[in-house]
Amino acid sequence: MNLTTIKISPDMPVPDLPAGHPAPSEESLRFHIIEPARLALVDRFYRAQGYKVKCGETERVYAFSDANGDFVASARLVPQSSGHYWLRNLLVDKNSRGQGVASKLIINFLPDISPQGCYCFALTHLESFYERLGFTAQPEHCPGDILSTYHTYRNRGRDWILMGYIDS
Repeated sequence: MNLTTIKISPDMPVPDLPAGHPAPSEESLRFHIIEPARLALVDRFYRAQGYKVKCGETERVYAFSDANGDFVASARLVPQSSGHYWLRNLLVDKNSRGQGVASKLIINFLPDISPQGCYCFALTHLESFYERLGFTAQPEHCPGDILSTYHTYRNRGRDWILMGYIDS
């Protein structure tokens, strides 16, 4: 794969890393900003994990791959009419969970969302995970397009928490 990569610093903070789990080494993961021509590869990763996701060409899609070039994590930032992003489908392969991969993926793409910021609808058990990364639960100010979508999901019975990240 010939994708944009950056190095992962071994001393990068990993808020969700459980005790006793080694952090992924600098050599073991590669960070990718997925080009539109390669979105089908990420779609395939999601399908392999049991998710029906189709990445759109206007989205910012990020992923980590392992030493073999296989994706182990991905996230989508969907642009909204307000100019903000909606973080969707943050997913880590079940064999790579508990090693700080999700935190490192978010830490790597947060600089790309400034100054717009992003919002996500988090599962309730992940509220503290997002808070440790600088997100705020039920933010006071949320763009109408994102808030409307959130309320639609809530009205359908989704027990999610609205989380917002604005770089200050």
